[in-house]
Amino acid sequence: MCFSVKIDKNIKNIAKRFKSNIAIEEFHYLKSLQFMEKEVSKDYLKSQLKLARKPRSDIFKTPQEDERIYPNFFAPVITWNQGQRVIYPMRYRVRKNAEQEIPSKYNVFNARLDSLETRKTWSNLFLRNHGLFPFKQFYEYVEAEGTTQLISFYPKEKELWAPCLWDYWESEDKKIHFYSFALITENAPAEIEKMGHDRCPIFIEEAAIDEWLQVEHMNRDQAYKILNKIKRPYYEYSWIRN
Repeated sequence: MCFSVKIDKNIKNIAKRFKSNIAIEEFHYLKSLQFMEKEVSKDYLKSQLKLARKPRSDIFKTPQEDERIYPNFFAPVITWNQGQRVIYPMRYRVRKNAEQEIPSKYNVFNARLDSLETRKTWSNLFLRNHGLFPFKQFYEYVEAEGTTQLISFYPKEKELWAPCLWDYWESEDKKIHFYSFALITENAPAEIEKMGHDRCPIFIEEAAIDEWLQVEHMNRDQAYKILNKIKRPYYEYSWIRN
């Protein structure tokens, strides 16, 4: 799984690189949610968001100066809307349009390639809500020298973008809404597995981005053809010292 991911916080850079429009109203709305949660009670948030317990930290988190996101942080994701690429802020952990938030012990921020049709969380989104997540590197905890250590993986001189699945959630009174997503992952290449980790985000070809995003014109075979035709970069790594 991808425990943490480093992104580019500059949305305009992403828009320019991927020739995308920005859903400006959604980014402004996210800021309004951040302001709102400072003004209301934890009980109100628990009730509105259908949480099992009162939140212990901020809910609508965005990356800080280190540009890292963790599960439940919001990040820019590219989708297809009205014939063009559009960037939306989405939470890195799928929130299904269900009665209650899935407990944090369950991983709903990484979707395994081999479970897109067998796990209900993903089968409801596969071939319906496809996105693309640009990022710089990802972080994992691995066992090394008898302890658990943090390591980052990144390709040398190569951009990264991963296909993802997304969902939309809104409160019963429709006063709160947000998008959320999960990266699609596969078995790790040899250089990552050697360092003690077994999963890796998928990297699709740039020429296939629009085809992947336009689900209304896609069938199952076409989707898997894109996901399995991987031009995988070679990953470097660095140990992260705390």
